Amino acid sequence: MSGAKRSGYLFMAAGCAFFLAAYLGTQVAFYGIAAAFIAIGASRMARAGRR
Repeated sequence: MSGAKRSGYLFMAAGCAFFLAAYLGTQVAFYGIAAAFIAIGASRMARAGRR
């Protein structure tokens, strides 16, 4: 597994953790952070697939 693809999975996992924290802690600001981490992870995975 390439480094970019692994980091993509880790960013997406962090995004899921922020979604869970936002839901459990009722912190609305965490939803935006979670969406950003998931978008960055998807971007990293797509870039790794092109190489």
